[in-house]
Parts: sequence; C-alpha cells; structure tokens
Amino acid sequence: MSWLTDEPQDRQLDKPPIALVVCQVRHETEYAASDPKRALGIKDSLDWQTDLNESVTQGLNVALGQNIGVTASQTPATRGWQMRSSDGGWIVNVQPDHFAIETTAYEGWEEFKQRLEKLISAVNEHVSPSLRHRVGLRFVNQITHPSVEGPHDWREWIGETIYQGQLYESVADSLRAAMQVFEVATPDGNTLVMRHGFQAPSQGEPRTYILDNDCSQTGSLKFDAPALMQTVESLHKLSLRAFEMGTSPALRKYLSKEEQ
Repeated sequence: MSWLTDEPQDRQLDKPPIALVVCQVRHETEYAASDPKRALGIKDSLDWQTDLNESVTQGLNVALGQNIGVTASQTPATRGWQMRSSDGGWIVNVQPDHFAIETTAYEGWEEFKQRLEKLISAVNEHVSPSLRHRVGLRFVNQITHPSVEGPHDWREWIGETIYQGQLYESVADSLRAAMQVFEVATPDGNTLVMRHGFQAPSQGEPRTYILDNDCSQTGSLKFDAPALMQTVESLHKLSLRAFEMGTSPALRKYLSKEEQ
C-alpha cells in the first residue's frame, strides 16, 4: 500500500472528470435545525445566493409477519431545509442529524473548501451541535476517452492496481458491465470506499468509467470547526491519493493542462 504514503498532487485539469462532490457531517440530533429562523440564519451566512426550500420526512413502521403492514410512525415528522443556488450547481442540506454541501460545478478545492467552511461556521452558530459522529467527503469521477471502444481499451487509462485486466480481456466485448467495491482503512483512522467500473453506454453516449471515491472518518468527537476542517483536509488528501491509484499517468496527462 505504498500509495497511502505518497504525497498526492492536486492537479488543475483542463478536462476535469468530476461529476459530483459531496461533503456530509453527521452529528447528534438537534431539532433546532428545523427552526425556520435558524435556517434563514444559515442561508444568510453563505456567500452565494440560494433558494430556501423545506423538506419534511415522516418515519414509517413496518410490521413483518403473515401480513405486511405499513403505518406512519408516531414520531413527529422531521423538518429540514435545502438551499439551492439559482443554477442548481450547488446544494446545501440541513437536517436535524446532519448537514451537507454538494456540487456538480466543481472548479477546484479552494472554492469548495471556502463554501464548506462558511457552512460549518453557520451550523455551529445557529444549530450548535455538541458532537460530530461521521465526516464524509465523496468525489464521483466520470472518465471518458475517445480511444475507448471496448472494455479492454481501459488498460491504458485506469490505474494498474485496480484494472481488472484478466476479466476484461477474457470476456472481451461481450462484457456489458463490471463494477468493483473495496474498502481500505488508513493508518490515520480514515476509511476509503472505492467503487469503480463501467456500464454499457446508452445509444449515442460515450463509454464512461466511474471512479467513485468515498472517504470518511467515523467516531464521536467534539464539534469543533477548526478540527473539523482539518479532518476534511485529511479526507481530501486521501481522495487525491485514491484518484492517483485509480488512474494511469497517461490519463492524468490527457486530462491535464500540461498536455497543451
């Protein structure tokens, strides 16, 4: 596992394959997050324009037996909030037991980190959780290359550590989909779950390889904004290592501005 100790590079890519980035923080249940005034306070603390929408979740009781019965839970419905940018590229979710920020318009770590810092500060001020139970940072990459016509063509572009060459080349073009999931625990207490592989493309669509890196740290610790950001930084570093493990130098050169 030498890739765990390497210093990864945060590349500025000319053709970034990132389709989605999400950071979620789970904490103890704080119903203060349901208060509209507090939601407005969080919204006003963000540095971009958002529309505020209410979301209501009702629990269900499922009785298993000879007959399956489903009834509404006696627990009151949970109210949360969604804050969406006007173009839909950025979304913040605030719920009583967690909050998250996600984007389909990722343009670099610094911008994402700044928006996340403002969200953490706002939640700390207006909801005031005492503990954080899980911090997760997920990067979903959708990789394409014009030379890929069949599964075996991914050999040049996918990292040799994860490339399933024996499978791809033995089944050849009859292979319509292949997905693999594995989990790695790192020495600093973080966890990486990598989902990778491809599905047969829809008609007219390019062949796409999914590299989904979900990095997390689990454990109940004091909700402290600076310490929380340090954890997120360590998860970002792990996600960069995972990207380098999952891609070949040739692909990174193809995606990079340095190719020009």
